[in-house]
Amino acid sequence: MKYEIQEFTLCDGWINNWSHMDEDGTVHKTYFTSAEIAEEELDWFLHDMLEEVEAGNMEDAPDREEFRIVEVAE
Repeated sequence: MKYEIQEFTLCDGWINNWSHMDEDGTVHKTYFTSAEIAEEELDWFLHDMLEEVEAGNMEDAPDREEFRIVEVAE
């Protein structure tokens, strides 16, 4: 099983916006081996966004309700 973090967008609904880049510059969607690991990553991301707001680098942080973790086909 693999999991992804999806974000709700007005135009496309729930989609996986999470990606990573290989050393050769190729971009891939990010998937996680468990829901728990995905949850930890989402927690870290939201915490980081709150720190950026507090530092004055962003006006507001995304809400947790804008994200969900779902199981996807291998």
